[in-house]
Amino acid sequence: MGIQQEERHTLLPLSSSNSNSTNDGSSSGDEANHRSEGENTQEFRQKIKYFRKALAGTTLRSTSNSGSTAGRNSSPGAVLANNRRRLHGRGGLGKRFVRFLFCAFMIPMSLFLILYTSLFSGPSSRQYPLPDWDFDVSRNISDYVLPWNETTLIEPRQKCREKFFVLIIVCSGLNNFEARQTIRETWGNTTEFNYQMFEKMHAHLSDKYLQPKKQRLKFYEEYLKMKGNQTSIIPPTTIPVRVVFLLGQSKEDLNSAHAADAAAGGSTSTSTWGTGAVYGNETLTRLRQEADLYDDIIQEQFLDSYNNLTIKSVMALKWIQSRRCYEQAAFFMKVDDDTFVNVPNLLHFLLGGTVPLYNDTLDYYDSKSYQTLSAANRLNATVNYMVGYKFCKASVLSNVKSKWYMPYYMYQKDKYPPYLSGSGYLMSMDVVPRLYEAALNTSLIYLEDVYVTGMCAEKAHLQRRHHPLFNYSKSKHRCTLRGMISMHKLRVEDMYASYNFVKNVTYQCPPPGKYFKRIRLRRVNGCG
Repeated sequence: MGIQQEERHTLLPLSSSNSNSTNDGSSSGDEANHRSEGENTQEFRQKIKYFRKALAGTTLRSTSNSGSTAGRNSSPGAVLANNRRRLHGRGGLGKRFVRFLFCAFMIPMSLFLILYTSLFSGPSSRQYPLPDWDFDVSRNISDYVLPWNETTLIEPRQKCREKFFVLIIVCSGLNNFEARQTIRETWGNTTEFNYQMFEKMHAHLSDKYLQPKKQRLKFYEEYLKMKGNQTSIIPPTTIPVRVVFLLGQSKEDLNSAHAADAAAGGSTSTSTWGTGAVYGNETLTRLRQEADLYDDIIQEQFLDSYNNLTIKSVMALKWIQSRRCYEQAAFFMKVDDDTFVNVPNLLHFLLGGTVPLYNDTLDYYDSKSYQTLSAANRLNATVNYMVGYKFCKASVLSNVKSKWYMPYYMYQKDKYPPYLSGSGYLMSMDVVPRLYEAALNTSLIYLEDVYVTGMCAEKAHLQRRHHPLFNYSKSKHRCTLRGMISMHKLRVEDMYASYNFVKNVTYQCPPPGKYFKRIRLRRVNGCG
C-alpha cells in the first residue's frame, strides 16, 4: 500500500509544477523534480529556436537566389514576418479573388441550367398528361370533325352564294356575346370601316406608300364588284368583306345532343342538332336569337374549350370546303375575338399596295420590309399564299404549369416547324382545301396555330411568309394600330378606344424621323 502511494506522489509533478504531494517526499526529491522540469523547458525552447532558424534559413536561401541581400542581413523573425506578408499579398488575395469570380459565374449559370431544363428539354420532363387529351384519347382529327357527316348546327342564311373579296372567320367562345358585339360595332362594321378610310387615315403620308397594282385590280375585278362606271385603275371605296363567328358547344349541350342522337337511332341530321340542343338552356336560346338577328354565327358540333382550338380551326376549314366558299372568295383570314383588324390596311395590302411607315410601327420592320416605296414589298401572289406573324425554331415547353405545355406522347420533337401566330393569319382561298386534306391525315396536337399553319402546311408543302404588320401582342402606343393590319390581346374597352382612335383622321400619327436609328429594325431572317 505504501509503495503505491509513493509511486502516485512521484508521478504528479510531471503534470503540474505546483505539486499536491504531502511530506512523504523528501526536499531533495523536490529539487530534482524542479531541475528536471527546468531542463525540459530549456530543451523545448531550444527546439523552437532551432525550428525558427531552420525556417528562416530556408527563406534566406530562397531570397538570396533571387539576388536580394537584405534578407541575409535581416533577423529570422523579420524574415518570417516578411515572408508571411508576401504569401498573403501574392497568393492569398489572388486566390480569394479567383474564388469570388468562380462563384459569381457558377451560381447564376447553375440557376440558369436548372430553369432551362425545367422549361425546355426532352421527353423525360414531358410525361405528364394534358387535361382533355390523356394518353389513351384519340388524336385522329377525323374522329372530331367527322368529315363525312353534317356537323353544322347554326350557319348564316346567305352562306357563300355571292362573290366577295375576303372572308374573315372569328374564332369566338360560346359565351363571348360581348366580344362579338364589340367587333360588330367596331372593325367588323365593314360598311363604314372599309377601303374608303385608307386614304383618310394616311392623308399626311400620301407620298410615303405605294398605290394598288393595276394588274391586281383587274385580276380581282369580279370579287371587288366594280360597277359599270368604275375602272380597273381606281379601286372601289367599298370592297366586299364578310365577317362571321365560329363557335362550338358546351359540355352539357354536347352530351344532351349525343343522347338525343342515340335515342333517334344514330341520326346526325341538322334538325336533330339544331332544335332540341339549341333550345335546351338560356345560353343557346340567346345564341339562336343572336344568329337570327345578325346572320353571322356558325356553330359546329364539338366541345368549345381552349384545348379544342385545333378542332375549331379545322372546323372552319371544313365549313369553307363543304359550302364551297373557296369558289366565291379570294382570301380567307382567321382571327381570335380579342384581335383588332385594320380592314382598310388589309385591303390595301391585298391589292398590292404598301402601308406607310410610322414611328410607332418602325420596331416591327426589318431592313428590307421598312422600305415602303420599294416594289419588292408589294404583294404579287394570288395562289399558294399564307402570311402572318411567323415563328421559327420555337422550342417545345416542358413546364407543366405553362399554358403551352406539350406532352411527349402528343408531340415527340423538341422544336416546332415554322408556323404563323393563331391571333391572325391570312391565306389565298386555294390553300384551304389543301390544308383541310392535310389535317385529315395529321395526328392532332392542341396548339392550333402550330398544327394548322405549321404541321399541316408543311405536309401540304405550303410556304409560310412573315409580315411585320401582323402582330400577336398588344402595343401601348395607339399610333401602332394606325399602321398595322392586326393586333392581338385587346379587351372590349380597348377595342372601342382603338377603333375610335384609328377612325379619328384629324389626329396625324408621326412618321419616323429623317435620321431614325436603324438599330430599331429587326434582323432579316424571314421570321418574327
